[in-house]
Amino acid sequence: MSFAGNAPEIDVMVLGLAPKGQAMAGAIDPLGHRKNALDAFLERKVGEGFRIETHADTHAIIVGGRKSLLNRFRGRGAGSRYVVSVDEHGAVTMIPAEPRRN
Repeated sequence: MSFAGNAPEIDVMVLGLAPKGQAMAGAIDPLGHRKNALDAFLERKVGEGFRIETHADTHAIIVGGRKSLLNRFRGRGAGSRYVVSVDEHGAVTMIPAEPRRN
């Protein structure tokens, strides 16, 4: 390859952009279907009294639920933690999470 007088031809690719409606190779959720499914699920859970502790495009940690007055007197008012995740098909799962460490 000679550089005398002529610059080498370079293929330029802008990372992170794909034509609208097309998936990018290697992207986790290129069209946002997983994010949308998770967001809708979390919105319902917040309406049920849960609070979002952390939230990413494909998973979240939520805490709480409706707390009864009786559970507050028993010392169980802190609420339970759950890991919420969404798979590549948009199916959302919610499983118990480890207690938060201080």
